[in-house]
Order: sequence, then C-alpha cells, then structure tokens
Amino acid sequence: MDERYISSFINSINGVFAGLGLGEFVSGNIYKKDSCTCRYNFTTIVGLSGGIKGNVALSMPYDTAKKIASAMMMGMEVTEIDEMSVSALGEMANMVCGQAAMELSSRNLSIDITPPTTIHGDKIKAIISQVETVAVELNSPLGSIELNLGLEI
Repeated sequence: MDERYISSFINSINGVFAGLGLGEFVSGNIYKKDSCTCRYNFTTIVGLSGGIKGNVALSMPYDTAKKIASAMMMGMEVTEIDEMSVSALGEMANMVCGQAAMELSSRNLSIDITPPTTIHGDKIKAIISQVETVAVELNSPLGSIELNLGLEI
C-alpha cells in the first residue's frame, strides 16, 4: 500500500486529536494482515468508496474508548460504553476519515465515506473484510488504538 495513504490517515488522527485537545498519537509498528480484523474489544468502522474503496477500522480497548469518549464529552466521566459514548466515538472516526479524505482529495483522489458503524464486546472476533490490510499501532496518554486500512486501490 502506498505510504501516502497510510500517512494521510495518521496525519488525520493526529490532527483530529489535537483539535479536540486529546493529545498526540505516536505511531508504533506497521504491519500487514490477511484480512481486516478487530484486535481490541471496541471498533469503529468507516467505509470508503470512489478513488479508494475499502474500510478503515479504529480498534481500541474499552479503557481507551472510555477515555476518548470522556474527553470528547467535555470531561464527563465515562464509566461504561453506552449510546452516548458510542455516538461520540463514531463521530471521532467520522472526523478522522473525513479529514483524511480531504487530504487525499488534494492529491486528486475523490473519496466518499459512509457513516460509522461500531461493534464492541468482550468476545468480538469480527472479520470486517477479506482485503489485505495494513495495521498501524498508535499510542498516546489515552491508550492504544490500532488503525486498520483494508483498502482496494
């Protein structure tokens, strides 16, 4: 996968998180998977169509999801994943993919995004798609996120 696609999504995550006052993520390992799968028990998925087709999945442990949702809700403590926190985390994924789509459109790649879908649970082992996927480990003071780019280019 072209480094430009990966860097667009990493830049977008850092831009969105900085804009929301959530701090900055540091990229860790980047590796390939045979399919787009969920590593952690909370995952938000956004579909892409147009110049790039596929799925972007932001997977994180519940603790990270709660901290991000809490910060997005002006510091209101989130002790469980409920409708409001799922909505906040879905909006965060929507913002990340929207910003990445805007960056890629400046390179003449028109991309449409779908509304976010969220799956979560302690025993989730979902396969989002059978497309070869690039996964990027991201770390911050709020916790870990695995960015999954299952793209057909």
